[in-house]
Amino acid sequence: MLNLIIKDILIQKKTIIYALLYTIFMEVSFSSILPSGFGLYVMSPMVITYLFISLAVQYDDKNKSEIILNSLPVKKSDIVIAKYVSTFVFGIVGIISSIIVGFIGNTTGLLIFIGSISTLDIVLVVMSICIFSSIFYPVYFKFGVSRMKIFTVLIFMVLFFVPTSAIDYINQNTNNSLVQKYISFINATSGVTLNSLVLIIALILFLISLMVSIRIYNNKEF
Repeated sequence: MLNLIIKDILIQKKTIIYALLYTIFMEVSFSSILPSGFGLYVMSPMVITYLFISLAVQYDDKNKSEIILNSLPVKKSDIVIAKYVSTFVFGIVGIISSIIVGFIGNTTGLLIFIGSISTLDIVLVVMSICIFSSIFYPVYFKFGVSRMKIFTVLIFMVLFFVPTSAIDYINQNTNNSLVQKYISFINATSGVTLNSLVLIIALILFLISLMVSIRIYNNKEF
């Protein structure tokens, strides 16, 4: 299984070089419309992870990797699990890229990059990539790459616009009763509890998706 994960990384080694550029672009593009540091420490790792996931399955399709792997003594479940684990590896690459850019920004005094990554930022990244991969992989293993391109764009748009729209709505409707209840709940709940709750929900969804994908792939013929 480890070799399968390494494969997904090595086939994208050139993309890793551009991760820092994507990170800088995201912060510059969205710093004026998102909370301070959100573009750099949350959106950047998210976009990088989505990009790596999408490119990994495209490379597999181009090189007919599934056919080759299924001709080898490799369990189908291991192939699926490796894809899911790779998601976290890609997320780590994205987070490290944002930390590097943030460090350079703090060191050089570039105001747009001032700040540091927080535990909440990491939780939001993990949550988003868990949700994305939980939706993406079952559809991918069921229908293949050919039907994933439009679907991937739709998932990304939903995961991008829903949070930003929610933030804007909350900021603009502070007198709304539901918003006030939400704010009261957030203020009354410790950061550790909130982070733990979000992570648990995301990971449960991730594990359910993993089991569904394994079942789909085990029943797939090549």
